[in-house]
Amino acid sequence: MSTPDPEQVLATPVDDKDLGEQLTEAGKGPSKLTIGLAAAALTAVAFAGGLWAATAFGSDSASAAPGQRGGAGGVRPSGAPQAPGGQGPGGARGGAVGTVDRIEGDTLYLKGANGTEVKVKLGTDTTVHLTQPGKVSDLAPGDSVTVTGERAADGSVTARQVTEQPPR
Repeated sequence: MSTPDPEQVLATPVDDKDLGEQLTEAGKGPSKLTIGLAAAALTAVAFAGGLWAATAFGSDSASAAPGQRGGAGGVRPSGAPQAPGGQGPGGARGGAVGTVDRIEGDTLYLKGANGTEVKVKLGTDTTVHLTQPGKVSDLAPGDSVTVTGERAADGSVTARQVTEQPPR
């Protein structure tokens, strides 16, 4: 058996039919495995894109924890440090979370939950919002609140804490 001349093979015309048509005539299309892998890859890309968008843009959410507005961080009324979205001191989307350690002039020093110190520079345009204990009668229609508690099967929530959020 002789080996064909490569130039002769290259010079031989190919069928005029499209590869897709040839596969259809042969009764072959993409396998179930190929379709499954493509679906898994698309799902992974969509999930990664969602994570990226959530990290990049954040959100103002009614499910944010007390003292926290849309993941920006805060300190619970009890004074216990609270990590926004699982981030520690200094990593709260440009903010910080912790307990006030000291104030020196226009600088506030926080102690994070892990003991690290965070230096916070205060400017003339810095606003301070304080949360204080209150009663249900202190709330009024139109107030923004964050509720933490236990959600029941019917969708209602048994509140452990209701925190009024500062107006925007």
